[in-house]
Amino acid sequence: MPKRYGSWKTVYDRFWRWDEDGTLESAAWHLQGELDAEGSVDWSQFNVDSTIVQAARAAAGGPSGVKKGTEPGETKA
Repeated sequence: MPKRYGSWKTVYDRFWRWDEDGTLESAAWHLQGELDAEGSVDWSQFNVDSTIVQAARAAAGGPSGVKKGTEPGETKA
């Protein structure tokens, strides 16, 4: 990491804080708006990558509240 950014912990802390307070999302929307106004966005190429979609805890291996071997809405006897 270039020294001008500070230590890795400083960068991590800033990134985390900016993510939590909405700064990163705001900057992305602002930049997207500017690029769209310039005609620089090709919306036919727009897609959503799974790395930006929040998954449920169960999808990440966490508890789902559903016992294994049951279908949604069923309870295991």
